[in-house]
Amino acid sequence: MQIEVVFRNLTPSDPLKNYALKRFQKIDRMVGDEAAKLLVTLSMESNRPKVDLLLTGQDLNFAASEKNDDMYAAIDLCNDRIGQQLRKASERRSQINRDTMVNSLGEADE
Repeated sequence: MQIEVVFRNLTPSDPLKNYALKRFQKIDRMVGDEAAKLLVTLSMESNRPKVDLLLTGQDLNFAASEKNDDMYAAIDLCNDRIGQQLRKASERRSQINRDTMVNSLGEADE
């Protein structure tokens, strides 16, 4: 997965960029798709740090946004939010697969 960090209305800083890249490695492992792309936008909006995420790829289209008084905390909150979305989507796919399996097994027994 490609992770791109963009700074808007904010001075770029290597420690902040490295922190974001490190935190979103977990998302990379959850997705496991080499073609997926995660766009991380770090910005200042109304003098408050804001983090926007956009995760795209094949069968992927997730977004998250967080504002906080601390940029590092906003990154953590955004990471948690996108992780929740991915887990929920995974559970939904698993449930659909189980329902399909049960239905096909039920039809074969009749």
